[in-house]
Amino acid sequence: MPLPRPALARVPRPLCARRAAFLAVLAAGAGCRAVPLETAGDPATAIAQVDGIASALEQRFTRVQRAPRYAAARMRIARYAGAPSKLVNDTALWTAMRTTREGAEREQEAFSALAGGRYTFTERARAPLPVRVGDERHLVRLRHLGDDVWAWHTEVDHAVGSVSPEGGAAIFRGWFRATERPAAAVRADYRGAFPRTTAALGRLVTLDSVATRRDADDATLVTLRMQVRSQRLRDSFPHFAAWVARYVEPARYRYRLADGTGAEWWDAQAQDRVLTVRFRSRDGVLLPLGGGTRPLPDSLTLHVDALAKIGLFTVGVTAMRGSFVQRRLPGERSWALRFTEPPHWHLPLVAERLLATPLRRPFLGGGVQLLMGFRTGPQGQGLLFRHIDLAVEESAVVRWLGALGFTAISEHEGPADEEENRFVAELFHAVRDDLAALPRLPDWELSGSAGR
Repeated sequence: MPLPRPALARVPRPLCARRAAFLAVLAAGAGCRAVPLETAGDPATAIAQVDGIASALEQRFTRVQRAPRYAAARMRIARYAGAPSKLVNDTALWTAMRTTREGAEREQEAFSALAGGRYTFTERARAPLPVRVGDERHLVRLRHLGDDVWAWHTEVDHAVGSVSPEGGAAIFRGWFRATERPAAAVRADYRGAFPRTTAALGRLVTLDSVATRRDADDATLVTLRMQVRSQRLRDSFPHFAAWVARYVEPARYRYRLADGTGAEWWDAQAQDRVLTVRFRSRDGVLLPLGGGTRPLPDSLTLHVDALAKIGLFTVGVTAMRGSFVQRRLPGERSWALRFTEPPHWHLPLVAERLLATPLRRPFLGGGVQLLMGFRTGPQGQGLLFRHIDLAVEESAVVRWLGALGFTAISEHEGPADEEENRFVAELFHAVRDDLAALPRLPDWELSGSAGR
């Protein structure tokens, strides 16, 4: 069941550039009335379905606690993800240990749920798929592929209510449709229809500017600029603010989607604490940024540049390219990303001397794979899911990179993690309050669904 409104009482996943970008986009898009209407045929059902998603996310970040065994295993796997030989024989980490003809295989499973006002993670062998809103199943699998090569596989299934896979994917169509209007109308809508969400998110991310331009194809070119400012968090979330200032604000990244002709369909980039998103759409459907009305292909190329500052070092990748495929399967709508070409690495000189095969290994064979989306689970429960597959070749440079990344993770653990969870839980509680108020707004359905 969704969390009652008065109640707010694998490898670690601290807030990173991707989550900051997600929250920033939420500021400009989720606060528009058209978004919930896309998920179902009638407004009451649509609001209930989007409320289920928001409730699931609110629960996920409500007073999070982890069973001691799971908490210890989680941090140890994070520390030695690039050195699996240190993990494979540690019986305290795994809920299943077996040996196949290919080699050692290990699994760590966990189940998490809201109980007693706390969202609790507990290790659990053969954890079932969740059937109650907010519950999650987690799986981390490690396999030895021979010599120094190891394969990681992770799965997360999060129950988000009665929304169908088609309805979940349609939220993005509503987001695009909501911005196909004059900039002043977009601003007024998200502030007027979602004031609590705007205020809650505004403690970290604010919409700096909106520019919309209708063209001869009756399409709208949209440019959104959002600012990430940790200083606004300092009074209520001081440790989280310090972590964002140190690791999120200096980050630079860019994600572009292009088709086989080179035409771009999406461009999002962050630099100097400003995230800029550009897209072009008509009736909620993406169109090429440069013009034209041809339909969005199912397969695109994702171009990634991502650089982060950790301690004294700036590390990351540029010119990273992978496939981006929209999957429409029975009971599933998802997006599959696969990277099979090594990027250009940006590493300190001491690490570059150790480069070569170890940092090429993740991109060989099936490459680095990410699958995420919505699917229908047991008892008709909507599941928001993600799967990740990654192979690593244990070496000095991979161990060094793992240790460097663990610096940010370990600094996030404790007060910063607790404050981030509280921030996100309060944000989605605000989303739910605004959703509940939507039907009481004048002409909310008309202004939200018209969109243009």
